[in-house]
Amino acid sequence: MTERRRALFRKARRALEAGRRAFNEADSETASDRAYYAVYYAAWGLLDLVGVPRPKTHHGLIAEFSRCYVKEKRVTIEVGATLSRLQNLRLVADYTLEPVPLVDAGRAITEAERFIAIAEGIEASAIDVP
Repeated sequence: MTERRRALFRKARRALEAGRRAFNEADSETASDRAYYAVYYAAWGLLDLVGVPRPKTHHGLIAEFSRCYVKEKRVTIEVGATLSRLQNLRLVADYTLEPVPLVDAGRAITEAERFIAIAEGIEASAIDVP
């Protein structure tokens, strides 16, 4: 694992832990935001694994992840859709006054845990090419 990917996966884990803490404090907005960013950093790490530089936008990262991992059948459609689902929840949490139900935030944390575990498995089975 390269140092960049190690840093991205550490950042993903820290965001996930912050999301869990927020969820345990019934802060659904912060939990939703952190769940999305946990998945974002893990997806960025996987894009780095296949030599794709970080896209400039969130939409770009989601599109590149879909192209490189979903369309190539490296992950299931369901796993790939996690990015979009959690981004949509984050947008509600961060940019509206609409409350995020705690159950939705909890689901986001669970999805982020699953996504990161899958991403770490892909990373662990990869062979770095210098």
